[in-house]
Amino acid sequence: MIKSETIKLKRIDNFDNLYIEQELSKLYKSVIRWAIVDIGEDITVSVSYNQ
Repeated sequence: MIKSETIKLKRIDNFDNLYIEQELSKLYKSVIRWAIVDIGEDITVSVSYNQ
């Protein structure tokens, strides 16, 4: 089953795609897609994953 949610990741200086993908791999087994939806104190990411 595919699920989607919006999460917040800790923002670091000079973050990149690799940082976000590493953080998502800690939380989800099989990420299908992700997109940054907001950057503030944290990075807000919309993520879809296989459960």
